[in-house]
Amino acid sequence: MAKEIELKLRLLPEHIPALVSWLDNKATATGQKTLNNDYFDTPELALSAAHSALRIRSTNSGFEQTFKARSQSSSGVQVRHEWNWPLAERALDSSRLALSEVQVCWPDSASTDELQTVFSTDFERRSWLYTAAEGSEIEVVIDQGSILANGQSEPLCELELELVSGDDTAMWPLAEVLHSVSPLWLSDISKAERGYRLAGVASESFHNTEVDARGAGLAEQAFDLQRALEYYLWGEGDLATIWQLGFPLSVLSGVSDALTLLLEQTLTEAPADLVHDKTAARALTEAVQQVARLCSDSQPVNESVRDLWLEARSRGGDVIECSDTSSLSTSLKQLFKD
Repeated sequence: MAKEIELKLRLLPEHIPALVSWLDNKATATGQKTLNNDYFDTPELALSAAHSALRIRSTNSGFEQTFKARSQSSSGVQVRHEWNWPLAERALDSSRLALSEVQVCWPDSASTDELQTVFSTDFERRSWLYTAAEGSEIEVVIDQGSILANGQSEPLCELELELVSGDDTAMWPLAEVLHSVSPLWLSDISKAERGYRLAGVASESFHNTEVDARGAGLAEQAFDLQRALEYYLWGEGDLATIWQLGFPLSVLSGVSDALTLLLEQTLTEAPADLVHDKTAARALTEAVQQVARLCSDSQPVNESVRDLWLEARSRGGDVIECSDTSSLSTSLKQLFKD
């Protein structure tokens, strides 16, 4: 078993050349390969419901079976348990899933006898190894290709930073530098989730975690904001959801500047323009970092964080509920003035 510690960012294909040029100069290229992946689940989608994923990956060098358990937040990055097993052929090996350490994370409702292919992803992967100033090593990969399901396809274009060795906080400075090269949007929507949606067996989903007096739940709120922006920028979400999630976070000490800037930009730029905006993309990264610091450093022991968050959520919800589509932007602008 391994722990996968990564930051995933989404981008448009036209922004790849600038990133490749920068990485070729600042990191060590480690290769390019074609990856074909089949994702499995039960007819009742038990793995999807448990936020887990099971796949077989085919490459020129052979086949590999991977199971990823539900991710957790640590310092604003995603951490999840992952198992990888080499295969002799492109067929599931259920005996691997019966291992005791796997069963600890395996959903009780997922019968291995009912597993079947739900969708596939085919893409080219370019990779580099980057060494941070303090010695941490980070793998950088750019994936470009397609997600395929039910005879349909949609483009796939992502950049991932995965910690190889060292401190997971070392990924943030690298992400910040890359923001100056191309607009990169923090992503909380996996390839697997996008595949389920294309297959027509899943819809928009959020953590919907409440915030307590110690600030627990704020990190999940930040991940949900990433999701809302991702749905919005790629044509599947709405402005109201971004503000329902983002405005309550923006009132918290140490978070307001970056998030206020980002929220204001959602009101002045259309999604097609915003997705190209480096400043807006960087603001999301800064806001998520600030929420992570608030969770890990402050650990407030009184009701102030929860009260601020609840009061702001109520204010934002009232404005959104009382505004029609034509007046929503004007009403949201007023929130920061009241």
